[in-house]
Amino acid sequence: MRGRQVIGTDGPVARALREQPPAGERVELVVVALPAPAGPVGALPSGDLAALVDATLTPAIAALRAAAGDGEPTRVAIVCPASAVLPDHRDGARSVVAAGLAMLAEVAAATPGLAANVVAVADDVPPHEVAEAVGFALAQPSLNGATIRLDGGRDAALAAETRAEGD
Repeated sequence: MRGRQVIGTDGPVARALREQPPAGERVELVVVALPAPAGPVGALPSGDLAALVDATLTPAIAALRAAAGDGEPTRVAIVCPASAVLPDHRDGARSVVAAGLAMLAEVAAATPGLAANVVAVADDVPPHEVAEAVGFALAQPSLNGATIRLDGGRDAALAAETRAEGD
């Protein structure tokens, strides 16, 4: 397969990615894993959390396994919630899933034949900006194992606010 394959959560981001031309003649896989907010981990029944993990991580794992096994060098972008980088305790369930996706990309980045990066997206980022960041990540031959945050600086401000003075 040449070109771009977009799998996962359907919606405005996936549509913007499908409309964008591939970054080159290489094989590109984009996993869009943007589940809806799910609330705090403790408030979500364990069966619902397991279903969320299964619905989000299982297709990503299967796609990466297939890409690694097809013998073609493949550039991968995993688009997931910004909480992959800094957990959102009000939406801990989605943070757990996003962190799993970020770790999956780290493992994929070390897999022969795959170059994988994460684009961690806040809910209010316009789909065309996500598509542009994904296009950038896919086009850079030396970029592998990176996380690009598209959150307007929100996570950096939150981290600064939550640090104790003197840290």
